[in-house]
Amino acid sequence: MLVVDDSPTAEATVSTLEDAGCRVTADPSAADALVSLRSERIDAVVTELSLPDDDGIELLREIKSLYEAIPVVMYTGSGDELTASLAIDAGVAAYIPKDDPAGPDRLVETIEDVAAGRRLGTERDDLPQPTAETIVRAVDEAPVGITLSDPSLPDNPITYLNEAYEQLTGYSAEEVIGRNCRFLQGPDTEEEPVAQMRKAIDEDEPVSVELLNYREDGTPFWNQVTIAPIYDDRGEVSHYVGFQNDVTERKEAEALAKQRADALREERQGLERVLGRVSGLVNEVSHALVNASDREEIEESVCAEIAAASGYTHAWIGEMRAGGSGITVRVQDGPQQQSIETGVGTEWSETVFDRAIEEGEVKVVSEADDLPPAVTPERFGATTMAVVPLTYRRATYGVLAVYAEGSDVLDHRETEVFGAIGQMIASGINAVETKQVLTADRVTELGFEITDDSFPLIQLAKAAAGSISYNGSTISDGSSLRMFVTMTEPPEDFDSLIANCPGIRDGFVVANQDGKIAASLELDGAAAFQEIAEYGATLRDLSISGSSGTAQLHIDLPVEGDVRSVLSVLESAYDGVNLVRQRERERDPRPTAEFVATVADRLTDRQYTALETAYLSNYFDFPRPVSGEELAASMDISRQTYHQHLRAAQRKLLEEFFETE
Repeated sequence: MLVVDDSPTAEATVSTLEDAGCRVTADPSAADALVSLRSERIDAVVTELSLPDDDGIELLREIKSLYEAIPVVMYTGSGDELTASLAIDAGVAAYIPKDDPAGPDRLVETIEDVAAGRRLGTERDDLPQPTAETIVRAVDEAPVGITLSDPSLPDNPITYLNEAYEQLTGYSAEEVIGRNCRFLQGPDTEEEPVAQMRKAIDEDEPVSVELLNYREDGTPFWNQVTIAPIYDDRGEVSHYVGFQNDVTERKEAEALAKQRADALREERQGLERVLGRVSGLVNEVSHALVNASDREEIEESVCAEIAAASGYTHAWIGEMRAGGSGITVRVQDGPQQQSIETGVGTEWSETVFDRAIEEGEVKVVSEADDLPPAVTPERFGATTMAVVPLTYRRATYGVLAVYAEGSDVLDHRETEVFGAIGQMIASGINAVETKQVLTADRVTELGFEITDDSFPLIQLAKAAAGSISYNGSTISDGSSLRMFVTMTEPPEDFDSLIANCPGIRDGFVVANQDGKIAASLELDGAAAFQEIAEYGATLRDLSISGSSGTAQLHIDLPVEGDVRSVLSVLESAYDGVNLVRQRERERDPRPTAEFVATVADRLTDRQYTALETAYLSNYFDFPRPVSGEELAASMDISRQTYHQHLRAAQRKLLEEFFETE
C-alpha cells in the first residue's frame, strides 16, 4: 500500500491503514511516489489532492498511464465536487473526503476490496499476465534511465542500461558497460549522497538520493538515483537495479524559490531594522521643527536626536561659504566630541559635499580618500557617512553629515529616509527664517529690469500703448495671483485688450476716473511672484512703459534673505532680467508684526482674500468704484458668499483692534 500525502493528517491516514493490517509505504510527493512504484510492489495507492510538487489528479493520470491495473484512491481534505468529478473522469477507484465522519472506515473498506482484487467487477486472477518479452520491452523503452549492475564482479560494474539512460547521460552503451556508475560524478558532486548509496549497497538495502552528475559533454545535471537490490532464488543479491531521473528543472526551481525567499527575508529584516532605527528619529525631528524658534535651535535639536539614535555616532550641519571656498560647521553633536577644523586652508572643493548639493541627492561614503581629514568616519568611531543636502526649492542651507557605526546601517532605504529628513529640515529653516526676517527693521532693496515680451504686464502695456503702475496683489486659493494696476491710456474695449494678452487669464475694470482706469488682472503663469514671496520678498513697486517695453520692479528683501535665489527665480521665468540696484535701507513704517500676525492667524484664506481684494479695489471709498458683485466674480464665488467672507473678516479685524485685557 502506497500513501502519497504531505498534509498534517498524513500520519493519521498511515496509522488507520496500518491498524487495518496493511503494509504501508509513505511518500510526501508525486516524484517520490513514482520512484516507489518503479522499485516496489504496490497493490494500491492512496493520495491527497494537494501535493508539494504536483496535485493528486495529475498523479492519478500518470499512474493510470503507466500502471493501469493499480487502483488509486483519492482521500483528501481539500477537494470539492469539481475535484471529485475530475478524479472520476481520470479513473479513480474511490473518492473519499477526509472531513466525512465515516471517511476512515470507508477508506479501510475500499482498500480491502481493491486489495482482494475487486475493482469495477474484475478479479485479479482474471487479469492477463504480461509476457517476458513485454517486460523486457517495457524496461528497454522506459522513459527513465535504468541500469543493472553485478556485485559479484569487481567494482560492481554496470552490465545493462536502457536507451533512456544513454539519452540522459550522453554516453553510449559501449562507453558504460563494465564501469561503475561513479563515473558520472564530478568536481561539484557532494560526498553525502554518494556515501548514502555506498552504505546502502554495503548493507543490501534500497536507497534514493539526488546528486549532481555530469553528462558526456561535461554539462552538469541533477540526477535522482534510486538503487534497489535484486535477490536470486537462494536469497542472495544477484544484481542492483538503478533508476535515473533528470530533476534539474525542479532543483533549479527549488533553488530559485529559496533564493527569492532568502531575498525577501533579508528585505523584511532590513526594513524592520530601518523602521526600528529611524521611525522614532523622524518623529523627534518633526517635533523639533514644530517647536523651534530659530535656525540654530533646529540644527542643535536635529544633530542631538541623530547622535542619540541607535546606530549613529555623530552628526553635524555645515554651511557652504561664499564662492564655494569651503564649509563652516555650524552645529555638531555626538558621544565622541571631536573638533572639526574648517579653516581657510582646508580643501573642500570637488568633494562629496559639492556633489550632494549639486545633484540634490544623499551621498554615502566610507573611503577617507574623498573626504577632508577633519570629517572622516574614523574620527567619530564610524565606518560610513551620509551627506544629506539641505535644500528647499532653490534655497540651499548647507549639508547634514550623519556618521553610522556599521556598513549595513546606511543602506538604500535609510538614505531615502534621510533625503526626506533633509527636505524637512530645510523647509523648517526656511519657515523660521522667513518669519524672523519679515519682522526685521532693515531690508535689502532690489531693483530689476525685465525686457521679456512674455511678461504679462509688458504685453498689456504694449497692447494699450500706455503705461501701467502697480497698486497691489492678492493670492487666491494659494495659487491664483490677482494684481491691481492703474493704466494711463484706457482702452475703448477692455475685454478685447485682455483677450489679446496671452499672459493674462482675465480681468475687469474697477474704476474709471480722470482719464485713468484701475483694473483687476489675474495673471497666467505668475508662479515666480508666488515663489519669491517664500523667500520673504515683497513686491513694492512695478511700472511698465508701453513705448520702452521694459518693466521696472522694486522688491524688498530681508537683509538675511537670499538675493541670488530671488534673481534665479526671476531668470528662470523670464528672459532679459537684470539686477540694476541693491542696497540696504530702513523698512517702511508699518503696523506691528505681532498685530498683523494675530489678525492673519484669525482670518481664513477666503476671508483674507476678500478683505484684501476690497481694499485694493477701493471698495471702501465713496462713491464705490466697484460693486460687490464684481469683486465676487474675481474670486469666482457668489455675491452673497463674498459679503459673508468680507463681513467676517471685518468683524475679526475690529475685534482684534479693540480687544482689551
